[in-house]
Amino acid sequence: MDYSFEGDSKTRPEQNLSGASKKITRDVLLQKTYEERRKRQEQRLKLQSAELLQSHIRSYLVRKHCKQEQRQHYDSIENSAPISTALSRLLFFYHPSEDKDRMLRMVNKFNNNHTEILNQTELDQSLMWLVKRFLAECLKSLMTYENESDKNTLICVLNNFCNNPNTLEYLLQKGYYEHLRIHLEQAKEAALSEAIELIHRPFVFINSSSSLNDLALSQFCKHFLKSSVSPNLKILISHLRSKSDFPFNRILTYLNSCSFIEGCNSLLYCVLTLEPDSYEPNYDSVQVLAKLSMNLHDLKPAEHLENEDSDEDDEMDQDWELSDYLVMFNKPDRVRKLLHFLHRNATDQVLTSFTQLCHNLLLVYKDSMRKYLLLYRLGLSGKFINMLWKNISSNLFTQLEMKGACLNSWSECHTTLSVFCDMFTFFIETLTDRENLDLGETFLQNDLYCMSKLLKKVAKDLIEVAFPMCRSSTIAATPEVLHLYKSCLNCVRVLYNLDTRKHFCPAGFWTAEKIHVSPDLCRKDYLSRTILPFHGLVHDDNDENHLPPLSTIEQRSLAILKNMPFFITFNTRVMLLRDLCRYSVEEDDYQRIHTMFSNERVIVIRRTHLYEDAFKKISNRSDLKYRMRIQFINNVGLEEAGIDGGGIFKEFINEVLKTAFDPNRGFFLMTADNMLYPNPNVHLIVENFMEHYHFVGRLVGKAIFENILVDLPLAEFFLVKLLVDRASAHYLQSLDPVLYRNLLYLRDYNGDVSDLGLDFSIVNNDLGKTRIMELKPNGANIPVTNENCLEYIQRLADLKLNTQLKKQCQAFREGLNSVVPLTWLKMFSPKELQVIISGDNQEIDISDLSAHTVYGGEFTADHPTIILFWKVVHRFTDIQKKQLLKFVTSCSRPPLLGFKELNPQFCILSSGTENRMPTASTCLNLLKLPIIREEEVLRNKLLEAIEQQAGFELS
Repeated sequence: MDYSFEGDSKTRPEQNLSGASKKITRDVLLQKTYEERRKRQEQRLKLQSAELLQSHIRSYLVRKHCKQEQRQHYDSIENSAPISTALSRLLFFYHPSEDKDRMLRMVNKFNNNHTEILNQTELDQSLMWLVKRFLAECLKSLMTYENESDKNTLICVLNNFCNNPNTLEYLLQKGYYEHLRIHLEQAKEAALSEAIELIHRPFVFINSSSSLNDLALSQFCKHFLKSSVSPNLKILISHLRSKSDFPFNRILTYLNSCSFIEGCNSLLYCVLTLEPDSYEPNYDSVQVLAKLSMNLHDLKPAEHLENEDSDEDDEMDQDWELSDYLVMFNKPDRVRKLLHFLHRNATDQVLTSFTQLCHNLLLVYKDSMRKYLLLYRLGLSGKFINMLWKNISSNLFTQLEMKGACLNSWSECHTTLSVFCDMFTFFIETLTDRENLDLGETFLQNDLYCMSKLLKKVAKDLIEVAFPMCRSSTIAATPEVLHLYKSCLNCVRVLYNLDTRKHFCPAGFWTAEKIHVSPDLCRKDYLSRTILPFHGLVHDDNDENHLPPLSTIEQRSLAILKNMPFFITFNTRVMLLRDLCRYSVEEDDYQRIHTMFSNERVIVIRRTHLYEDAFKKISNRSDLKYRMRIQFINNVGLEEAGIDGGGIFKEFINEVLKTAFDPNRGFFLMTADNMLYPNPNVHLIVENFMEHYHFVGRLVGKAIFENILVDLPLAEFFLVKLLVDRASAHYLQSLDPVLYRNLLYLRDYNGDVSDLGLDFSIVNNDLGKTRIMELKPNGANIPVTNENCLEYIQRLADLKLNTQLKKQCQAFREGLNSVVPLTWLKMFSPKELQVIISGDNQEIDISDLSAHTVYGGEFTADHPTIILFWKVVHRFTDIQKKQLLKFVTSCSRPPLLGFKELNPQFCILSSGTENRMPTASTCLNLLKLPIIREEEVLRNKLLEAIEQQAGFELS
C-alpha cells in the first residue's frame, strides 16, 4: 500500500486572537441571564403595545367612520324622525366642534316643543335618559360656545327641562354647579338672572331626595361658596338670600360636618351675606363662624405688622376686604342675636366656639376690641369674662406647668387665655373709669390675686419660651403665639396698675423674685434696641455701632425691663435710669460735665425775662446733656451773687419751666383738676409753637437727666402721650370729666340714639370764634344712630386726645427724646413718670435729712445750736419743711431715693452771732446758720428767712 503524507509531521500550537479567557462567575451568569430575560420581556411588551395601539386606532377609525355615516343619516332624517330617534343619533356622534349647528338646531327644537317633550318623558323612561344626557352635553357646551346668543339658547333649554329632582341629581353628578360657576363668571349682566335661576333650581327640590340634598349642598359649597368672591358671585349671593326656600340652616349643618372649611375667608363672606334677617343663631352657626374666621387675619397687608404704639389710624391701613367683613360682623341685629344666644345657652361647647370666634377676630386688628361690636359688647360683659376665667382656672393649665416643651399641646387653653387677657384688659380699662360700678360685682379680691399670681407666672414662662436657651426654638412664632405673648404681658400690666389702686396683692408681690439686670444693658444702652419674641435683638443695618449679642438670661431681663418693668423695684429702675444717663456720655466728656468749675460759657439770664432769654440762648444748643452755668441778672439789672456749681442751674430749670407751663403764657392749660396739658389752640397764639414745645420738652428732659425735680402736675393723658403716641379713649376723663361722663351716658343709652339729634361734627371755640369740626368726611350730614354710636364716641375722643394735640405732643416728645430717650422712660408708668419729674408728695423725712447732713465751721452734730435746729425743723409743718428745702437747695422736693443722693450734701455752716439772719448758697446746698442759743429765736429767724426765699441776695 502506498501512503502519501504531505503535511507537517510536527504539531503546531493554535493561535487564539480573542485574548485571555475570563472565568464566568455565578453572579455574572445570573446577571447575563436576567438581562436576556428582560430584553425578551421588553420585546413582548412592545409587541403587545403595538397590537393595542393598532386596536385603538382601528377602533377610532371604525367609530369615526360609523359616526360619519350616522351624521349623514341624521342629516337626512333630522326633520322627519321622532325626537327620540333624532336625539339618540345626535348623542351617538356629537362632537362640540363638528356638530355645533346640529346641537343648536336640536336645542331650538327642544325650546319650541318643551311642553310636548316633557309630557313624552313622563311616559317614556328611555327618552328621559336621552334628555338627561342631552342636558349634560348642553352644560358642557356652555364652556365651549363663545357667542352670547348661543349660550342664552343653552341656558333656556336647561331652564325648561331642569324641573325635577331626578334630572337635577343626574346633572349634579355630571358637574352641574361646576359648569354653571364658570358660566356665571363669564355671563353678561343681561344673562345673569337666568343663570342665577338655574343655580337656585336644585334648592327648590332640596327636601324631595336625601341623595339630592347631600349632592347639591356639597357641590354648591365647593364651587360657589368656597371659591373666590367675584362681583357676579356677590349678585348671586344677594339673590339667594332673598329666597325663602334657600336652605341656609342645612348649609350650616353640612359645613359644620366638613373639615375643609377651616380658615376659608370666601366661605365666611358668603355665610355672613347669606344669613337671612329672620335667622336665629344656633350652635352650628356659631361653630361655623368660628371655623371659617380662623384665617381672617391673613387678609391684612404685610405692612400692617405695625408698631403697637403707632399713631397712625388703623382705618387708613385696612384692606377693603377687611372693611367688608367688619361691616358684616358689626351688624347690630347679628351681634344682638349672637349675644342673646350665648346668654341663653352658656354651655361649654358654645363657650368654646365663642372663644374661638373672638380669638380669630382679635388677630385681625391691633384695636379689634373697639372695632368689632361683638368683642366690644363681650368686653363690657363681666359675666362672659368670668366664664372665661372659670374655664381657665379649672383647667390643668392653672397648675403652672406651662413650659416650652408642652406649648404645642395646649392650643385650646392658650386660645381661651389669649381672649381672656384681651377681654379683661378692655374691661378693666373701661370699668375703672365708671363711677357707678364696683369691680367686686364681677371678681372677688381673691380672684384678682389668683389671676395676678397665675398670669405673672405665665408671662415669665412665655418670656422663657420666647427666648430659649437653645439656639433653635421648637416653638414657631405664629400669629396666635405672638398674640398670646403680647396680650398676656399687657394683661399683667393692667393687673399691676389695678393692684396699685385696689391693693388685692400682698406687699412686695410684684417684686418678690429678684430680676438681675446686667450692667451691660445700661452701659451699651440695649434698652434703646428692639427685641422681638422668638427672634432676639434686632440689629439696624444702618447703625455703625454693632453691639455684641446678649446671652439668653440678658435677653429675658431686657424683655422684662421693656414689657413688665414693675417686676423690678421702682428704686432699682431709678438707679438704672441714672446709669443710662451717666453711660450715655463718653467718659472723657462726663468728667467735664460734672466738673463744678468748667470752662463752659456762662449763660446770662434776666429774671425779668426768664423764658425769653432761655429760649433765645439755649434752644439752639445741640446737646443739652452737657452742664451749663447760669448767671442771673436781678430785677434792677445787677448780677446776682454766687457761682453756679449746680444749685443756680437747678433754680433756673425750676423757674423757667414754671414760667413755660404758666397757663397765662398760652402754651399749656389747666384741667378741672388743675393738671397741665398742651393748649389745642396754641396755633392761634404763637406761629412757631412747635419750636417752643420742642424747647420745653428738652428742658424737662434736662431736668430728668440732671436729676432735678420740678413742680409740674401734668395731666395723666399727657403723661401717657409722652410714653406712647396715642392715648386711648378712657383717658378722656383726665382731660374733660364732663365730656367723658356724657359719652358714657351716650354709650349706655337704652333708647334710640338718633332722637338725641347728634351728628358727626362738633362746635369748637377758637378763642371766642366758633367753628364746626367734622369727625369724618361729610360728618355734619351723618346722624349718630345706635349702629354708629361707638364710632362717634371713638372719633370724638380721638379728636380731643390725639388729633388736636398731635403736633404739640409730637414736638414735646421729640425734644424730650433728644435728651432722655423715650425707651428709657418707658420703664415707668405714667404715674411713676410724674414722680420722676416732680418727686413724691410724701412728707419730707427730716430724720433722713439729718442723717445725711454734714457740718462746717464750729458746728458738729452735737452742737447745741444744731440740736435746737433739728428740734425746730421736726416741728415745722410740711409746707415749712418744703420752704426750708427750697431755701437751701432751690428745690422743695426731696431726692427720689432719699437725701443720700443729694449732691453736694446738705451742709450747715456756722455764720457768726445770733444777730445775723440765716442765709443759703443753693449752688452748694449750704445753709449758713448763726449760733443761736434760744429755740424761739432760732425758729422765728428760720421762718423769716425761708418764707422770704431771698436766696443769694441774703448771702
